[in-house]
Amino acid sequence: MGELTFQSNHLHFRSEDPEAAAKFYCDNFGAAVSSVTPLSTTKSFQLELNGQGLMTISGRAEGEDPIPGTTDPRYGLDHFGFEVSDMDAAVAKLKANNVHFNCEPWTMPSGSKVAFIVAPDNVSVELIQRQQD
Repeated sequence: MGELTFQSNHLHFRSEDPEAAAKFYCDNFGAAVSSVTPLSTTKSFQLELNGQGLMTISGRAEGEDPIPGTTDPRYGLDHFGFEVSDMDAAVAKLKANNVHFNCEPWTMPSGSKVAFIVAPDNVSVELIQRQQD
């Protein structure tokens, strides 16, 4: 038996409007829908970014009663992040698409720039531009 390994597969998001949520990630971050499959009484959208699996977004399945999301700090998954090559260009693009920033860009003591946006279903997404050496 070989060495046990793990690799990232996906994040799964539940959405009130999975098609609109998938469109948000495609329009704003360059993700692409790699497949759409039926899931109970809803659809499941598989998204990839730069050829890698990114996330699955589905709606409310039969028998489920999801609770609303929040961007408030919390235990468990608090947020996920995208690294950007140019924070100013990313901010301009997102603001042109009417994306809401719940934390405007600022520079950390390390020199990295960070900002937070509100994605569909109150998902908190961090943008980070690492300090260039």
